[in-house]
Amino acid sequence: MDFEQLAFIEKWRTRASRGVVVALDGRRGDILLTVRVGELDQRLDLRGRDATGAVRKARLTVGDRVTVAIEYAAKDAVPGTGKIGVTGGVVAAGAVVEGTLTTAGEVAVVQCGGDVLVVGDTLPGFNEGDSVRFTIAEEGKAYLIPTR
Repeated sequence: MDFEQLAFIEKWRTRASRGVVVALDGRRGDILLTVRVGELDQRLDLRGRDATGAVRKARLTVGDRVTVAIEYAAKDAVPGTGKIGVTGGVVAAGAVVEGTLTTAGEVAVVQCGGDVLVVGDTLPGFNEGDSVRFTIAEEGKAYLIPTR
C-alpha cells in the first residue's frame, strides 16, 4: 500500500460501521452491498455501491463480518419532528431518514438508530444537535475498510 491508500483508509476507518453482509448484487455493474449494523431492535441495514472495487477483490460473501463506511447524499432536507428511523429499515436510494445530526462538516453523521454518513453539503443550514428529515438521493458510496 502507498501513502495515498493509507490516508484514504484512515479517513474512513474512524467513520466506519461494523456489521454483517446480508446481500450482494453485482448484476448492474459495481457491487451493491447491504450491511446490517446494530443488534435486535436497534438494527439497521445500510446499502451502497462499492466505490473502490474492494468488495469484489475481497471476495465477500453473505454472512461475512465487515467494517464499511457508506456515504449518502441527501435531498429535500427539512427540520425533523424529533423521531428517529428509516422507512423500511434500509438506508438506500429513496428512503426517508429522520434523526439527529451528531456531527456536521464535510461528512455529517445522522443518528437514526445507527450512524448514517451524509455528504455535509447536502444538509445546508443544519447544525449539530438539530433534528433533520431527508430523502436519500441515490445509492450510497461504500468504502470497505480492511481489518485484520
